[in-house]
Amino acid sequence: MSRRMWKAMVCGCMLWGAVTSHAAEFSVGRVDIRFADEGWKEVPLPDRAQSYGGEKSGALAVQAKLFVRDGSASEVPVLVLVSANSQGMGGGRGGYMAYSPNCKSDEHNYREGNEGFNASSLQCLTVMPRYNGSSVIKALAPQLEGALKTEEGTELPPFYTVWSRHAISTGSFVDVRVFTVFPISADGSAAVGALPQDVPPAHVVWGRQLKDAVKSSVYSLSGRLEMPPIQVVVPPQPAAAGGG
Repeated sequence: MSRRMWKAMVCGCMLWGAVTSHAAEFSVGRVDIRFADEGWKEVPLPDRAQSYGGEKSGALAVQAKLFVRDGSASEVPVLVLVSANSQGMGGGRGGYMAYSPNCKSDEHNYREGNEGFNASSLQCLTVMPRYNGSSVIKALAPQLEGALKTEEGTELPPFYTVWSRHAISTGSFVDVRVFTVFPISADGSAAVGALPQDVPPAHVVWGRQLKDAVKSSVYSLSGRLEMPPIQVVVPPQPAAAGGG
């Protein structure tokens, strides 16, 4: 899919639901999120209650929003799906969540985080290579399936994914899933060790910055989430045919 078609798809997404102005600061549940650059738009998603994978039942007031960066013609759209609780377990009146995290890498995907049983917190960073776009959205963002439109007869482009989540015993959590067609650059990429094939080292470096930001937000009284800068590496576009 060309950059033009990808931008057209995102514009179609923007027509779905309410869209706010091009700001760099937003709120999601108890979280105040700040992007490092301008040009971000917000698409609210239906709120829902969930226990967020803990071993104890209970309803959390949860909010999710999609953020899309779609600025000048030279920029490439990036999708950022953020979910966070609006309040604690039982409306903040007690109740505790426990987790059995198993954040391990496999043959295809890189993961780092904690492991255990009946743990008081869950943390996992997942960095995925480029996968079929429809499959990624169906598995990781099913609420967007009807929102991301392509031209008739075309498919969603393949996505790179960086996903960080952190949850604690009160039920408070932040979940950030970043989808982009082209790789993200990050300083220090050479410091990363052996990775699954096709996982970009720079994505792990950037993902660790995201993981630290997500963790800090969960433990912060203000819920402030400082998103690390997202710099996408766009390959050169082929020269137009013809000329004069």
